[in-house]
Amino acid sequence: MENNLLNDVINSYSFDYRYAGWSEINEDILQDQNTPSEILDKLYEDNKDNLRILRALSAHPKASAALIKTLSNSINDAVRWGVADNSATDPDILEILSIDNVEIIRYRVAKNPHTPTRILQRLAEDENTLIRSGAASNIFAPESVLLKLSEDKEESVRIEVAENKNTPADILNILAGDVSGDVRAKVAENPNVTEDILLRLSSDRDIDVRERVAQNEKTPVAALKKLYVDTEASVRECVGINDCAPLELLEALSGDMKQFIRSAVARNKSTSDAILEKLARDGDGYVRKAVARNDKTSEALLTTLAKDTDWRVCENVAWNPSAPQRVLEFLSTSTDTYLRKAVARNRNAPPQILLQMVDDKEWMVRENVAANPQAPLEALMKLADDSDWRVAKLIVSNPNMTTEGLKILAGHSNYRLRYEARVALLRKETF
Repeated sequence: MENNLLNDVINSYSFDYRYAGWSEINEDILQDQNTPSEILDKLYEDNKDNLRILRALSAHPKASAALIKTLSNSINDAVRWGVADNSATDPDILEILSIDNVEIIRYRVAKNPHTPTRILQRLAEDENTLIRSGAASNIFAPESVLLKLSEDKEESVRIEVAENKNTPADILNILAGDVSGDVRAKVAENPNVTEDILLRLSSDRDIDVRERVAQNEKTPVAALKKLYVDTEASVRECVGINDCAPLELLEALSGDMKQFIRSAVARNKSTSDAILEKLARDGDGYVRKAVARNDKTSEALLTTLAKDTDWRVCENVAWNPSAPQRVLEFLSTSTDTYLRKAVARNRNAPPQILLQMVDDKEWMVRENVAANPQAPLEALMKLADDSDWRVAKLIVSNPNMTTEGLKILAGHSNYRLRYEARVALLRKETF
């Protein structure tokens, strides 16, 4: 079965795409991360002189080992760059590219998570700052490399170490005392940072550092109590954003004179019902908009906000997955395109509403129906004949699209949709 499907896909490409323009090839084949390697091989054979296609092929994760090896020998820097970036590139090829005379290629090798440790250790000593920063950013860089680069003379390299999600707490502790505020700011948001480091950085002289501390969910309460009365409004806003901020702090910030701070509290997932009710009556539309977007907002409040005089508030009710069905039904008939678009995008929109919206006059609304995981199969199959390709192409990847539906689409009159359906069928058989 798999071979028959693969032949169908190859034949579909051969007959339908051979004379397609660049934009269609780019959209349908090269940008599809699941395009079979056999199609990529054929695309290469038919376009050996097309640099734009070669560049895209070199970075494609499904490119075959043979194709990657061929492209790694390209005289074009951009093509070798793609190979150096590619997660599918063999370590032996990465080793060759790690001594390439073009700096940006060595940099991409240094960043590639599949680059062997022995190569990273060498690149970490490269005289070029850019390449050392690439090694510092590699999530699989060993601790010895990260420790060495944490003492690098160049700020940009130390920033990458501070940002690296693999950097251990003991190295972050060293960098928390770095002379650069940008380095310290990256430390404050690193997932491996400790409460002790965050408490220390909560008194940092740089506003940006205190902001990062204020919004880190690991920040201890003692630090947040200091930051919620910070003289800088942006720092107080970050406390309001923090879902782990104590309710007493959110209550205090809900009365802040700055509307963007009240909006931050209104968006917070830990905000209480009482605070949301208070902010739903706020005189500023941006604050009410934030309440309307919060998943925790009650159905009663959302029903009220759906009739707000500010359309942005109504739109955020339409986005909200907690919005009751009757509210979504009401908003789905609005004359405002953006309200209908938001309903069509709502992941909890009832299937019957989405089915009705298939016939909407605006392609943006229909596009959101096609992408919605709640869209029923009947709606998806109707959208197969949509006049706008941006709408039709989405139905193939919708989780509600069935194998039977794909088999029907594999014979569709639109060759682009036919190809997409056949590739999707091949993936189903393969995985």
